[in-house]
Amino acid sequence: MGVGGIHSAEDAIEKLNAGASLIQLYTGFIYEGPALIKRINQKILATQA
Repeated sequence: MGVGGIHSAEDAIEKLNAGASLIQLYTGFIYEGPALIKRINQKILATQA
């Protein structure tokens, strides 16, 4: 589980590439807002294409 310091799609992908199968967004969600989730999902899908 990737926890802490996730404020961007790049941060989330870094945690996933390090072996996490799940990421936890608390602080990043508060500071970046709900659009952060959409940006993360879009970036993950773009890297899989």
